[in-house]
Amino acid sequence: MNAKNLISGICILLAICLAIYFWGEWEKARFDASLPTPPPEPADEQQAVADGLIPSVDWQPSTGRPHEAVKPEGLDELDADDPVAKAWAKLDYIADNPFAWGGNADPRTPGLIAQLEWPPPEYVRDEGHGMELSYLLTDIAKLRDSRAIEILVAYQCSGPIQGGPVDEALIALGPPVVPHLIPYLDEALKERKGYLGMSPAANILSQIGAQYRADLGGIVEHIILPKLELLLADGVLDDFWKLHVKEAIARLKR
Repeated sequence: MNAKNLISGICILLAICLAIYFWGEWEKARFDASLPTPPPEPADEQQAVADGLIPSVDWQPSTGRPHEAVKPEGLDELDADDPVAKAWAKLDYIADNPFAWGGNADPRTPGLIAQLEWPPPEYVRDEGHGMELSYLLTDIAKLRDSRAIEILVAYQCSGPIQGGPVDEALIALGPPVVPHLIPYLDEALKERKGYLGMSPAANILSQIGAQYRADLGGIVEHIILPKLELLLADGVLDDFWKLHVKEAIARLKR
C-alpha cells in the first residue's frame, strides 16, 4: 500500500467516525426532546429551595412548651432597656424562629416523627421496642432538622431512652433548643424535686449556653443561670440532683 492510499484510508475512517459521533448526538438530542417536561415548582417551594430551608411557620409546636417557661413577676412592666426583659424577648424570638441559626428542613422529618408515640412512653415494652425506638430517634437526630427539636427534647427529657445521638443533635442545633428545655427546670422548681428530665435539660442547656453565649443575648446570665441557682437553694433538690446542677453552672461560668 502506497502513502497516497494510506492517507485516503485514514481520511475515510475519520469521516466515518465523525459521522457516527454526530449521528449519536442527534439521536440523543431527539430522545431528550421527546421526554415530558416536568411541571414547574410552586413559587413558595422555589423560594424555600433558594433559601435552603422551609419557613418556620410551616411547623407548629404541638405542646406549647417554648412558651411555658416561667417568667419573673412584673416582667411586662419592666423598661424596654432592662437586660432581663431583653433576655426574655430574645427567648421568645428564638422560639418563634427555629431556623434563624441554620438547621435542615429535611422532607423525611415529618414522616419519621409520625412514627413516634406522643406523648413519649414512660418505659419500653420490651427489648425489641426499645431498639426500634432508639433507631428511630437516631434517624431523626441525624437529619439535624429544627422542626424536630420539640419532640427530640420531649423524648430526651420525658422518654425512656436518653443520651447518645439525640443529645449530640440537640447541642449541635444550638439556640433553638433552649426555649424547649427551660420549662423542665421550671418543673423541677415547681415540684421541688429532681427527676430524670431535669438532668439532661441542665446538661444540654449548659453546653449550648457555653458554645452560643453571644447568640443567646443575655439568656444565659438572666434566665438559665438564675434558674439553675434557684435549684441549689435549700429544700429544692437532694444532694444527688444538686451535683448535676452544679456541673451545669460550672460549665456556664468557665
